Amino acid sequence: MKIRVNDINMNVESIGEGKPIVLLHGVGLDHTIWLEMAQLYRDQARFVLLDLRGEGQSETGNANQTLEQMAEDVLGVLDQLEIDQVLLGGHSMGGYIALVFAERHPERLTSLALIATNAGSDSEEKKAQRYADAEAILKQGSHVLANSMSPKLSFDPQIQEYTRKLIAATEPRGLANTQMAIAQRPERLNVLAALACPVLIAAGKEDQIIPAAAVQAMVKANPKAHRVFIPGAGHMPMMEAPRTLGALLVAL
Repeated sequence: MKIRVNDINMNVESIGEGKPIVLLHGVGLDHTIWLEMAQLYRDQARFVLLDLRGEGQSETGNANQTLEQMAEDVLGVLDQLEIDQVLLGGHSMGGYIALVFAERHPERLTSLALIATNAGSDSEEKKAQRYADAEAILKQGSHVLANSMSPKLSFDPQIQEYTRKLIAATEPRGLANTQMAIAQRPERLNVLAALACPVLIAAGKEDQIIPAAAVQAMVKANPKAHRVFIPGAGHMPMMEAPRTLGALLVAL
């Protein structure tokens, strides 16, 4: 379904009944990465799956988006669906947005799930790479990022190809804007440390994108967090190990 939020129409899918779990995807992806997992656990929770601003079937809008703006989009969806408090889960870039949401609206969280993500900021080298990627996307198209990124997302060739197609199909301006927004994010380990609600930190044991040190830094910031390294999973545990990740979410 389409929901009018702020200046855009956002694509949102709701699956199942029970406690609300809102899930935010990573850069260039969309809500479909969660579908198999949501169907497996639809009797135990209500999964609200978003296409974030500028990605999937959601509009980009006129402004150069920021992670803060994208977090306010999430708030708008909750308000439109009349969901007061929620388990918010974010994958990769979605985790960055979830942390912004936690910083701004902690009273709306029952719990927070950080999935294959990082509460730190980019190094100067990584920032430069993201800006270069954004420029290349605007000049050549989204397939530039799709071709370089998808092999790192999973060891499963089918998941690699699926994510490659998703990223390549993303509207170039939205994808470039997202890359620049990610590059500008500050460290939010302090936000994680201040959270009173339960926190899950889930990472694929074979993740080629998020270093183990970043996961350990998050655990150090919030020692009460439940940390899980998922065997056999890379950067896409919701697709590589949907039963394992889904069980962790519904139990949180």
